[in-house]
Amino acid sequence: MNESGGHILLADDEPAFQRLATLWLQGLGHRVSMAGDAESALQRFREQKPDVVLLDLAMPPSMTPEAGLALLPQFGSVPVIVITGHADHALALRATEGGAWDFIAKPVDPDLLRMIVGRAMQKAKLEQELATLRAQAVEDDFGIVGHSAAIRQLRDMIRRIGPTQIGVVIHGPTGTGKELVARALHRSGPRAAGPLVTVHCGAVPAELLESELFGHLKGSFTGAHRDQPGLLATADGGTLFLDEVGEMPPAMQVKLLRFLQEGSYLPVGGREPRRADVRVVSATHRDLQAMVAEGTFREDLYYRLKGIVLRTPALAERREDVPLLAALFLRRALGRRRVQLAPDAAVWLSQQPWPGNVRELQSLMDCAAALAGAQAGEVLMDVEALCFAQGSAAPAPIPQRRALDEAIAALEVQMITAALEESGGNRSETARLLGISRVGLLKKLDRLGLR
Repeated sequence: MNESGGHILLADDEPAFQRLATLWLQGLGHRVSMAGDAESALQRFREQKPDVVLLDLAMPPSMTPEAGLALLPQFGSVPVIVITGHADHALALRATEGGAWDFIAKPVDPDLLRMIVGRAMQKAKLEQELATLRAQAVEDDFGIVGHSAAIRQLRDMIRRIGPTQIGVVIHGPTGTGKELVARALHRSGPRAAGPLVTVHCGAVPAELLESELFGHLKGSFTGAHRDQPGLLATADGGTLFLDEVGEMPPAMQVKLLRFLQEGSYLPVGGREPRRADVRVVSATHRDLQAMVAEGTFREDLYYRLKGIVLRTPALAERREDVPLLAALFLRRALGRRRVQLAPDAAVWLSQQPWPGNVRELQSLMDCAAALAGAQAGEVLMDVEALCFAQGSAAPAPIPQRRALDEAIAALEVQMITAALEESGGNRSETARLLGISRVGLLKKLDRLGLR
């Protein structure tokens, strides 16, 4: 859509009106396509993707308002301005309920048409900008949700480190999204087109880990009936993610160190070294430096892996992100159904200790969504529903004034964080979505600790 105008599809069966309306709209700087019946209107809409549709409800073949009403859902989110000579309040209401954005009766007042089309174009432009911002947010945030300072810093580090080849150790408590960070590093680097292969060092028995990582040759041990390439070979040209590397047995630490130093390895039962070109990203919830001091993790391997250390914060360190994450998990679990967190629920969630971090929060939201699955219509998740899903007693009522203050603050946090997510972090756009000034938004961000 250009600055002076946009593309309008005019669907009307009266040639005289088509000519006059087209000249008028072109004079306003718009490009106009025409259709004289329902079938050609849909065909041109699908082929040309206009910004706004001007639709006569009574068109061939039926020549009744029902024909135009049946077309409305076919235009999706594009603003549709209904034009008809059969205007009445009941028909206007039906058209609006069917998806029409506005309604104008014939004979058309040119000034009214100009105003309505201008507003529709503004809406279409904003929808396009929001779609672009959402796409950028998905691309920029790598699926890492949150507006806390710790998460913003983590995303910034991923953007800076991702394009390099340096080794990374991701350190953080269990359930904080270390694998999500590893995927983000892989996606943002030059190896994104290659494979991302995960080795769960703590989940594979020590005696099998070498074969899992390096592969084995036929006959190298009982049950080795054929050659089997390892995960290193699979990851060639991509990223090898060593999850819970602190659980790796000492014997394997030596062999992994040799590979990191030389770029080559020996399959189990093999004598000729093989090479693999991989970037190694590791993760652990354990303190590797303390393990080095204790002698349970090799110091030379630690420094080979280390490169840069990224820390994934515990959920208790980013409480302002909790309502946003909870609402996201509920939406995913309930699909297209409308779901909303009650203010008291947002406050309660933000106050919980969350020892299991994001994984625990997601598990609770999945359980709450499953229990709410039988409800009809919009789902409102309150504290009682969350406590029931958690298997705990609902909190005792708190003094009304404190409850109201906290509820208002929690609702503000929820609305602002949702608007920030929708606008991709753009403060001016967030203020517009909330209907407040940019200065007012900045003051609220400071007061609520959302800067």
